[in-house]
Amino acid sequence: MQPGIIPTFNLPTFTLPTPFNPMTTIHLVSHTHWDREWYLPFQLFRLKLIHLMDNLLALLAADPGFKHFMLDGQTTVLDDYLQIRPEREAEIRAHVQSGRLVIGPWHILPDMFLVGPEAHIRNLLEGDRTTRRFGPKMPVGYIPDPFGHPGQVPQILRGFGLETACLWRGLDDQPCEFWWEAPDGSRVLMAYLRDSYGNGASLPTSDGDRFTAEIKRAAESLAAHTTTGHVLIMHGTDHMEPPSDTSSGIDYANSHLDGDAVLHSTLPVFVAAIREQIGKSANQQISNEILTVRGELRSSKRSHLLPGVLSARMWIKQRNQACETLLEKWAEPFSAWASFVTADRQPMTAKNPSVIGQPSSVVHHAWRLLMECHPHDSICGCSVDQVHDEMRPRFDQVAQIGEEITRQSLEAIAGAVDTGQISKSANKQMGKSAIVVFNPTVGPRTDGVRVETQLPAGWVDFDIVDEAGQIIPHQSIGMNSRELINAAMDRKTLTETLKMVHKGRAAGMVFRDIQFHQEGSSLRVEAILSDTGEPDAARWKQWMQAFDKFLTDPAIETVIVRARSAPATAVIFSAPEIPGHGFRTFWLQEKAVGEETVQPVRVSGIVQALLPLAGRVAPVAGRLLSRPVTEKPPYVIENEFFHVEAAPATGTLTVTDKRNGAVYRGLNRFVDGGDCGDEYNYSLPERDTLVTARLDRVHIERGDVQQTMELRLAMTLPAGLTPDRKARSPERVTIPVMTRVILTGSVPRVDVHTEIENGNANITAADHRLRVHFPAPFAASAADYDGHFE
Repeated sequence: MQPGIIPTFNLPTFTLPTPFNPMTTIHLVSHTHWDREWYLPFQLFRLKLIHLMDNLLALLAADPGFKHFMLDGQTTVLDDYLQIRPEREAEIRAHVQSGRLVIGPWHILPDMFLVGPEAHIRNLLEGDRTTRRFGPKMPVGYIPDPFGHPGQVPQILRGFGLETACLWRGLDDQPCEFWWEAPDGSRVLMAYLRDSYGNGASLPTSDGDRFTAEIKRAAESLAAHTTTGHVLIMHGTDHMEPPSDTSSGIDYANSHLDGDAVLHSTLPVFVAAIREQIGKSANQQISNEILTVRGELRSSKRSHLLPGVLSARMWIKQRNQACETLLEKWAEPFSAWASFVTADRQPMTAKNPSVIGQPSSVVHHAWRLLMECHPHDSICGCSVDQVHDEMRPRFDQVAQIGEEITRQSLEAIAGAVDTGQISKSANKQMGKSAIVVFNPTVGPRTDGVRVETQLPAGWVDFDIVDEAGQIIPHQSIGMNSRELINAAMDRKTLTETLKMVHKGRAAGMVFRDIQFHQEGSSLRVEAILSDTGEPDAARWKQWMQAFDKFLTDPAIETVIVRARSAPATAVIFSAPEIPGHGFRTFWLQEKAVGEETVQPVRVSGIVQALLPLAGRVAPVAGRLLSRPVTEKPPYVIENEFFHVEAAPATGTLTVTDKRNGAVYRGLNRFVDGGDCGDEYNYSLPERDTLVTARLDRVHIERGDVQQTMELRLAMTLPAGLTPDRKARSPERVTIPVMTRVILTGSVPRVDVHTEIENGNANITAADHRLRVHFPAPFAASAADYDGHFE
């Protein structure tokens, strides 16, 4: 939108009760602010929600004068209520369509900074889906309580047809109405909740005189900060039910106010009123055009922003980031790609019964689960412990869905890749045992890959080669085959067991080989199953014919079934130059014993679809084929880019960048201090004690691809605070800290992975703040930063 242009709003008109021609029009908006979980867990708050909604519907039925109620700008309250009261959906729909219940535009009210920008898009999309079931969506971007707002929120709102924002936190002395402009130039009209979203919560509706006096006082507090003659009184607050005598209180006030008028109003009506006045001012070319505020809103002058929640319960932020990345960068784009590449072939479900068709609905469900963790009291980590304990299984379920959809999609794409390629340089067949590596990022990428692959029988050693036949160094980290079943069965038990096998598949696995050995009256069945690939229909028919022959032999009384997974070897290699949003194929080729030449291999089997580490799979250093361990100083690992050394006493790191000679000292220093604050705020004790980590032991592994330095540290910490909470207690507990520093060949990055155990019942430190320091060898005079779509 061009600066200075008044936007066209599609909002309701408003009418004043006769005979008023008021000095100030007071818009009283009945609402509740509904924290889904906070100082109580979800189910206990839902019981309160059921009570509120039951009473609200009864009030709407009994009192036509109670004209409107706003359900907090989020549709999840409808979902949560109707799961328990599904029979009331039609009643709610009728009230929404008549304008008495105001719903949307959000699905939930999130924290605006701690969730990713794409999550805000999904949130508004989901709110839009729900409101379409019921009636009109409130055309106001109502976000009253998050702890500040990104600068591009106006652009996001405009993208959903929302031309007005209404919020409380993050502003200071701005007037009640102004333009809020995003960095891209998008503007929305701001209805600033200057005195909060509960500035009318305590109005005594049952006492007409006090109600009149109090509403006038609340209006006067805002009147000095508006030029439109309209003020907004929010009659509600956290989990507040509407007073049943609201309409009589309004009627009494309108008969006793001197020159002002009270409307039982809504946010859209209020916005329409101020829009009309702003339009009149613009048409009359009044010089005092309303203010424009640009960008991010982070002022705490008039309301707390509680920045301590940005790092409270850090595991929540980490799990959310991992889940968002999984859905945005892996599950969604690759499932769409898989659907595209299989469109002119057999559908994925026809080709592979274990691959789900139309995965978008499943991913949509995962987003809904994830958004249940996004309300600010949830994602901020400032609720009671039970609330955050219940977030763990939501994150787990999102990860389960995302990982499986990703696996299926990559397998489908890899299945469409022609791996029977002929090497142009070597002019020979590359073989069919291949590894397909995918890159979810924008540009080309070289990174470490860990893969488990099943080797053909008889292989002793192998190479990994690219499409030109060039050997890619790899590092073996183990081989395994797990036992799936080992049991003696009679004929009846065996018959029941066979019912779980269908066309060469059992429990999602594929039969690779079956061998039969008769020993007197016993038949021993040895089966090999694989997690990947498709059944071989011809071989499966042969196996079943042989099995039937044995089972018809009356001499066989017992069948001993032993099933194992196919032997798999785990390797790490550095996959070079994987195209952005693309893939590259590598091949396994058998290395003849005693020879250095690469032998072509012709192996029937599924293409292995693998992921670059990309934050989804933790790098693992070589164990079986690594070189001797170094456990005496100097503790050093290095690759072509970096030299990393750990200090013998503290374990802090000195990193030398070989490319430019820059040296970074004192990195990864753990510093623990006391905290006498609450779940929102860090507070320094009057007498604090700082503790740093000490190094206990070091384990270094040097492989052909990765070098890993494992640092085992310990921190002996005060167990908590003294009873007066002014100092740290004299009692001590020791907390183990384990850091792995990893260098991967051809990758210009130092990976640092740290695990800290502070959950053991016998080893727990309380009331403290743990930080890790990475000091820079320079003072910053300026910084580049980004934000949500900014």
